[in-house]
Amino acid sequence: MKNGVSSGVRGKAVVSSGGKGKAIVSAEVVAFRSVKYGSHDGELRFRLIHFWEARNVVTKVLIGLEMLLIDEEETVIQGFIPAGRIDTYLPHMRAGGIYRLNTFYGSNNKTLYRVAESSFTVTFSTTSVLSDLDDSLVCFPEDRFRFHGYEEFDAACDLKGDLYDYIGHIKLVNGQVLGDNLVLDDADIASSRRVMLHVQTHDGPVMKLYLWDKAASEFCERFKASGGTARVILVTTLNPKRLGGALALSSMAPSRVFLDTDVQATRDYLNW
Repeated sequence: MKNGVSSGVRGKAVVSSGGKGKAIVSAEVVAFRSVKYGSHDGELRFRLIHFWEARNVVTKVLIGLEMLLIDEEETVIQGFIPAGRIDTYLPHMRAGGIYRLNTFYGSNNKTLYRVAESSFTVTFSTTSVLSDLDDSLVCFPEDRFRFHGYEEFDAACDLKGDLYDYIGHIKLVNGQVLGDNLVLDDADIASSRRVMLHVQTHDGPVMKLYLWDKAASEFCERFKASGGTARVILVTTLNPKRLGGALALSSMAPSRVFLDTDVQATRDYLNW
């Protein structure tokens, strides 16, 4: 299982081991803003924006699967599936899919490295039932970004707080100026597990942007697909750090990478 990568299998319904054989009964629809601490018997309806593995920083043991969900009110909340229940749900999950979740548990959101503003997390319980929402007439937003600029990232530097998104135009890639002769060294990137960019938003300061592991691979794939012509980059959930006395942004496990025309935000910036 790879971070944020679906197995490609899509089923019509996912029923936890504790709820096998139970039909999905219509329940009161709960908006994300109404999620509180404790058990909920209601139904959530949402788009699954993204999901990734959560592992212990030291032991690398899998803790669970974390998710970013958005409802029809454009409210974003974090979701969580404990490690023991991942195999029940993962085969039927895909980024961008629209689902309903019947019965769940509202847990307190973590205080470090949060990816959503909500104080609570939607945790899949032993009785949770996830199914495709094929008949919905509601238009669910595709995504929602939380952009920060230099001053905001600088103020949050090294505080391990919320992770915000950044967009700008690429100045350098691993020290190379953009142009027809720019070649990415795959062996070096695979060895170092990173790509370092210099990026500038509008007329703000140029910042170093470190993409690690999966984010580095995503950038390389998208950059090569553009024929080396990509000029605008958007990276989500970045951690601001002070490296060598200068502010730098570092990708995290939930980070996603978009270039030029991938999403509306990059298209708007490209037009600017």
